[in-house]
Amino acid sequence: MTRKLIVEDRIDRPAGEVFRAIVTPDGLSSFFTTEASAAMVPGATVTWRFGHADAAFDVTVGEIETDRLISWTWPGAQVTIALADEDGATRLTITEQPMGDGIEGAARAVGQTQGWTYFVCGLRAHLIHGLRHFGLSDAIRATVVA
Repeated sequence: MTRKLIVEDRIDRPAGEVFRAIVTPDGLSSFFTTEASAAMVPGATVTWRFGHADAAFDVTVGEIETDRLISWTWPGAQVTIALADEDGATRLTITEQPMGDGIEGAARAVGQTQGWTYFVCGLRAHLIHGLRHFGLSDAIRATVVA
Protein backbone atom coordinates (compact mmCIF):
# COMPACT_ATOMS: atom_id res chain seq x y z
CA MET A 1 0.00 0.00 0.00
CA THR A 2 1.32 3.45 -0.90
CA ARG A 3 0.87 5.85 1.98
CA LYS A 4 0.04 9.37 0.95
CA LEU A 5 -0.60 12.71 2.53
CA ILE A 6 -3.61 14.79 1.49
CA VAL A 7 -3.98 18.43 2.54
CA GLU A 8 -7.11 20.36 1.54
CA ASP A 9 -8.14 23.98 1.85
CA ARG A 10 -10.23 26.67 0.18
CA ILE A 11 -8.99 30.08 -0.94
CA ASP A 12 -11.37 32.88 -1.83
CA ARG A 13 -9.85 33.52 -5.24
CA PRO A 14 -10.66 32.15 -8.72
CA ALA A 15 -8.84 29.00 -9.83
CA GLY A 16 -6.99 30.86 -12.59
CA GLU A 17 -5.44 33.24 -10.08
CA VAL A 18 -4.42 30.40 -7.77
CA PHE A 19 -3.02 28.42 -10.71
CA ARG A 20 -0.87 31.33 -11.95
CA ALA A 21 0.49 31.95 -8.45
CA ILE A 22 1.75 28.37 -8.31
CA VAL A 23 3.10 27.78 -11.84
CA THR A 24 4.85 31.10 -12.53
CA PRO A 25 8.25 32.03 -11.07
CA ASP A 26 6.98 35.44 -9.90
CA GLY A 27 3.94 33.90 -8.26
CA LEU A 28 5.72 31.04 -6.51
CA SER A 29 8.56 33.24 -5.28
CA SER A 30 6.02 35.63 -3.79
CA PHE A 31 4.87 33.15 -1.14
CA PHE A 32 6.83 29.89 -1.15
CA THR A 33 10.27 29.81 -2.75
CA THR A 34 12.98 32.44 -2.79
CA GLU A 35 13.40 31.75 -6.49
CA ALA A 36 12.00 29.49 -9.18
CA SER A 37 14.21 29.18 -12.27
CA ALA A 38 11.36 28.90 -14.79
CA ALA A 39 7.62 28.45 -15.24
CA MET A 40 6.12 25.05 -14.60
CA VAL A 41 5.37 23.44 -17.95
CA PRO A 42 5.02 19.69 -18.62
CA GLY A 43 8.38 17.95 -18.85
CA ALA A 44 10.43 20.90 -17.61
CA THR A 45 12.95 20.68 -14.81
CA VAL A 46 12.75 23.74 -12.58
CA THR A 47 15.12 24.64 -9.75
CA TRP A 48 13.51 25.97 -6.59
CA ARG A 49 15.64 27.86 -4.07
CA PHE A 50 14.72 28.36 -0.42
CA GLY A 51 16.89 31.13 1.03
CA HIS A 52 15.77 30.71 4.64
CA ALA A 53 17.19 27.17 4.62
CA ASP A 54 20.03 27.74 2.14
CA ALA A 55 18.62 24.91 0.02
CA ALA A 56 17.84 24.30 -3.64
CA PHE A 57 16.52 21.28 -5.49
CA ASP A 58 15.13 20.34 -8.87
CA VAL A 59 11.45 19.78 -9.54
CA THR A 60 10.43 17.76 -12.60
CA VAL A 61 7.08 18.98 -13.85
CA GLY A 62 4.50 16.35 -14.74
CA GLU A 63 0.95 16.88 -15.92
CA ILE A 64 -0.43 20.42 -16.05
CA GLU A 65 -4.06 21.28 -16.82
CA THR A 66 -4.64 25.02 -16.85
CA ASP A 67 -6.63 26.14 -13.79
CA ARG A 68 -7.22 22.51 -12.73
CA LEU A 69 -4.10 20.43 -12.06
CA ILE A 70 -0.40 20.84 -11.30
CA SER A 71 1.90 17.88 -10.73
CA TRP A 72 5.61 17.34 -10.20
CA THR A 73 8.18 15.07 -8.69
CA TRP A 74 10.79 16.26 -6.25
CA PRO A 75 13.24 14.39 -4.04
CA GLY A 76 11.50 11.29 -2.74
CA ALA A 77 7.93 12.01 -3.79
CA GLN A 78 5.30 13.01 -6.31
CA VAL A 79 3.01 15.97 -5.65
CA THR A 80 -0.35 16.74 -7.26
CA ILE A 81 -2.37 19.88 -6.64
CA ALA A 82 -5.95 19.68 -7.87
CA LEU A 83 -7.89 22.94 -8.16
CA ALA A 84 -11.69 23.03 -8.22
CA ASP A 85 -13.95 26.05 -8.62
CA GLU A 86 -16.36 26.63 -5.71
CA ASP A 87 -18.51 29.66 -6.54
CA GLY A 88 -15.56 31.91 -7.38
CA ALA A 89 -13.30 30.42 -4.72
CA THR A 90 -10.86 27.56 -5.23
CA ARG A 91 -10.69 24.24 -3.42
CA LEU A 92 -7.08 22.97 -3.32
CA THR A 93 -6.37 19.30 -2.80
CA ILE A 94 -2.66 18.63 -2.38
CA THR A 95 -1.53 15.01 -2.49
CA GLU A 96 2.03 13.90 -1.84
CA GLN A 97 3.21 10.30 -2.02
CA PRO A 98 4.80 8.08 -0.91
CA MET A 99 5.16 8.85 2.78
CA GLY A 100 6.87 5.59 3.68
CA ASP A 101 6.29 3.18 6.53
CA GLY A 102 6.94 3.13 10.24
CA ILE A 103 8.44 5.99 12.18
CA GLU A 104 10.25 7.34 9.10
CA GLY A 105 6.98 7.56 7.16
CA ALA A 106 5.22 9.19 10.11
CA ALA A 107 8.04 11.71 10.49
CA ARG A 108 7.91 12.54 6.76
CA ALA A 109 4.13 12.99 6.94
CA VAL A 110 4.44 15.35 9.91
CA GLY A 111 7.10 17.42 8.19
CA GLN A 112 5.24 17.56 4.90
CA THR A 113 1.96 18.46 6.64
CA GLN A 114 3.80 21.36 8.24
CA GLY A 115 5.22 22.40 4.86
CA TRP A 116 1.93 22.17 2.98
CA THR A 117 0.13 24.10 5.71
CA TYR A 118 2.73 26.86 5.32
CA PHE A 119 2.29 26.68 1.52
CA VAL A 120 -1.48 27.18 1.72
CA CYS A 121 -1.27 29.91 4.39
CA GLY A 122 1.41 31.74 2.40
CA LEU A 123 -0.61 31.41 -0.82
CA ARG A 124 -3.72 32.77 0.92
CA ALA A 125 -1.81 35.66 2.54
CA HIS A 126 -0.33 36.58 -0.83
CA LEU A 127 -3.49 36.30 -2.95
CA ILE A 128 -5.95 37.83 -0.50
CA HIS A 129 -3.81 40.31 1.42
CA GLY A 130 -0.90 40.98 -0.94
CA LEU A 131 1.69 39.76 1.58
CA ARG A 132 4.99 38.32 0.42
CA HIS A 133 6.79 35.72 2.53
CA PHE A 134 5.13 36.53 5.82
CA GLY A 135 7.37 34.43 8.03
CA LEU A 136 9.82 31.89 6.65
CA SER A 137 11.87 30.37 9.42
CA ASP A 138 14.59 27.76 9.56
CA ALA A 139 13.96 27.24 13.29
CA ILE A 140 10.47 25.68 13.31
CA ARG A 141 10.53 21.93 13.95
CA ALA A 142 8.08 19.08 14.27
CA THR A 143 9.31 15.75 15.65
CA VAL A 144 7.82 12.29 15.80
CA VAL A 145 9.06 10.14 18.68
CA ALA A 146 8.36 6.40 18.86
